[in-house]
Amino acid sequence: MLRGISMLVSVCIAVLFCLFVFYFVPLITSSGGGWADNSSDAEDRRYHVLVVGKQGNESVLRQIFEGAQEEAGRYDCVVELRTPRSLADDKGMQSLLDYASFTEPDGIIALMDESDAAVQAPQDSEGRNIPLVTLAQYNPSVPQVSYIGTNYSELGTLIATESISCLGGAGSIIVINTSNSNNPSYSTLMGSLTNTLSGSSGIRAEVLDLPSQEAISSSGGRLRKAIASGEVDLIVCLSPEVTIRTAQLVASLGRSGAVRIIGLGENDVADMYLKKGTVTELLSIDSRRTGKTAMTELFEYIRYGYANNYITTDVKVRRSGE
Repeated sequence: MLRGISMLVSVCIAVLFCLFVFYFVPLITSSGGGWADNSSDAEDRRYHVLVVGKQGNESVLRQIFEGAQEEAGRYDCVVELRTPRSLADDKGMQSLLDYASFTEPDGIIALMDESDAAVQAPQDSEGRNIPLVTLAQYNPSVPQVSYIGTNYSELGTLIATESISCLGGAGSIIVINTSNSNNPSYSTLMGSLTNTLSGSSGIRAEVLDLPSQEAISSSGGRLRKAIASGEVDLIVCLSPEVTIRTAQLVASLGRSGAVRIIGLGENDVADMYLKKGTVTELLSIDSRRTGKTAMTELFEYIRYGYANNYITTDVKVRRSGE
């Protein structure tokens, strides 16, 4: 009798062990091994897309990346984000594109700025151009299959109307121009901006042409004198880099809040100055939506050999204190 009970207990233990091995262990592994599951899915996907951008744009790139990831499943694609590890590692956009050539993705989404006018096309090992979609800054010399950014004429008008509204229709404005190229898009923006400002009788506007971004902080410069003397009420900056340098100058002269700043573009440091109130407004594209649009255009080209060359996106306005 006891022997029969012992055998029954042994059988039950064996059955429970088998259930544990074949059912519970796989269940625990899959619930706790999400990273392994995701990497397995990535390996099985057909396409690989790389999102690249330079140091200082991490939050923007993260939003672009997340927007691209939302569309990844539709295209059987894995999306990878690549930025420099540190400021010391930041060797420019060409280095990032060279890295892309080495890894040979099926497509690249690149966040550009005004200094990226002379980059060369990323190529695979057989010398074929890797499809490139550029965002934010349009450079006609860049070998892109599609550009996603803003309508420069509308953007110029928007910057002007925001400036007029910020001053309540009366005051002095300095628009900083550091562009030394013949970029037609930039000319369109400046033309629209200055024309709209000139139509407001209470606004006194001056375009300050500077040879470089570094000239903003010149100790004997026109901008420094205008800020220190209270001659200017609002400074308009047309790139993230100019926005940051102007905010630094205004803060160093103790004029934060007294001299307002409207900046253009997204950048982690510019965002910091917006939160502090040194920058009054930042105008930028909707990065998450742009990432999704970039994926659509990239796969139009990959699958069919064509894409929309130029796509405009909405501009979002962020104000200090909101």
